[in-house]
Amino acid sequence: MKYLFALLLLVSPLFASGNGTAPVLVVVTPPQVLLSAGQTQQLHSYAYYQDGTVTDTTTSGAVWSSFNSSVATVSSTGLVTMKSAGSVVIQAKVSFIAGIGTIQSSFTPFISVPPGGGSAGVIKHIVFIIKENRSFDNYFGTFPGANGATTGKLSTGQTIALGHSPDPASHDIGHEWRDAHIDADAGKMDSFDLGFNCSLNGDLLCMTQFLQADIPNYWSYAQTYELADEAFSNVQSGSFPAHLMLVSGSTQDVLDNPHSTRQAQWGCDAIAGTTVATMDSSYVVSSVFPCFNATTLANLADTAGVSWKDYSGLSGSSGYVYNPYRGFSTVYNTADWGTKVVDQSQFITDALAGQLPAISWLTPPSADTDHPPDSVCVGENWTVQQINAIMQGPKTQWSSTVIFLTWDDWGGFYDHVPPPYRDQFGLGIRVPFIIISPFAKHGLYHTEIEFSSVLRYMEETFSLPNLGGADTVANDLQDAFNYKQTPRPPLVLKQRTCAARTVPLLRAHDDDDDGD
Repeated sequence: MKYLFALLLLVSPLFASGNGTAPVLVVVTPPQVLLSAGQTQQLHSYAYYQDGTVTDTTTSGAVWSSFNSSVATVSSTGLVTMKSAGSVVIQAKVSFIAGIGTIQSSFTPFISVPPGGGSAGVIKHIVFIIKENRSFDNYFGTFPGANGATTGKLSTGQTIALGHSPDPASHDIGHEWRDAHIDADAGKMDSFDLGFNCSLNGDLLCMTQFLQADIPNYWSYAQTYELADEAFSNVQSGSFPAHLMLVSGSTQDVLDNPHSTRQAQWGCDAIAGTTVATMDSSYVVSSVFPCFNATTLANLADTAGVSWKDYSGLSGSSGYVYNPYRGFSTVYNTADWGTKVVDQSQFITDALAGQLPAISWLTPPSADTDHPPDSVCVGENWTVQQINAIMQGPKTQWSSTVIFLTWDDWGGFYDHVPPPYRDQFGLGIRVPFIIISPFAKHGLYHTEIEFSSVLRYMEETFSLPNLGGADTVANDLQDAFNYKQTPRPPLVLKQRTCAARTVPLLRAHDDDDDGD
């Protein structure tokens, strides 16, 4: 059954782009269900089409199956019966497109720590740098003392040594809603090889990792400051819902990336007909235009008189697809757009001049994101340029700054740690996360965090109200710091010479590509 599912994932993007009769996404709801032996649960299947139409296919159109009928069975109409303790994937197939839900007898709990507030009055600048598509084990699985892995499980039950990641890679790997759920396999973390484009020409790219020599500057930051090994993406999906969470503490019920007749239509300026699949609190799937009228952290900062900027790609420039505020009318349609939402190229100028605002978000141009198949070496160089600018600016700036460096999702790469359960949207698969500051404790940071942890840290540092979302339950990162320690000095690093690309690139999903 698992091999059939893998085939369906491989052909589904091609089929969906054909005559329009197949959905581009099938969603099983509720996505995650907790059951004991003997209990039942009615699941539903929804098919989302390229034109934004959503159809309930639960009893008409979906073919239901269980990956392990000894744990749970499913009827032809989506009724699940739990047979024994364990976890299992339930599949609904519509026109060759597969959607999955997970049934578990227990969830991985999220471990909370007491909140703090020590950053208030000490930290004057918070810089949140967001890169793309890497799992923790892909970058730091061999980091000494960290919760890393050098072997991984396949869907066959076999355990293999993780291979050496090539740079640049020849292709992308699937990393959207369906990929996250099949990769995690109800917490067993053993089906990454079934994800879309995991392996082309036998390369099994998803089961590879980098070594210290491959990403020496990222390792230098991790060794000198602090590496978090329990940091999770905030949603079991890809970039668009994750980036919404980066500034609002909510996915806005979004399940996946938007779909349109043109690429990269990811926000309030998307062309007519662009839609994105959403799921409401009753687990009903529909679609909306990808522009939301919600309060963001920037709105809270404006009200409180706290300075901020979002340094991202602007319309017509590289990396615009990753601009988190593009999806919020509460910023996009205000005077903040173009004055506080500015091109990422301005960041170095502001940092060197000591003119960073209290809060900064920073996303790269497309070629510098680390997103396969783009070069990690090139992406690391861009990151070093930005951080060097902070450290080479005025001493008073560095002495009051915290830099959070992370990657927005796992990118399809293997990770061995089951994500803790927060709600039906997440948490997502583990990602690298580095804490850089004069006050960062040296070593490894083991508290469970997600992207909304950074929002909560911002709120506590600058006395802002909370957003009422994931920021209210996320651990706040305060225990990563010792504000009374002798401040750590800046670490100015050299850029590396990167190898030229010698292989053609292949992206997994066109909607991730903004044409650069």
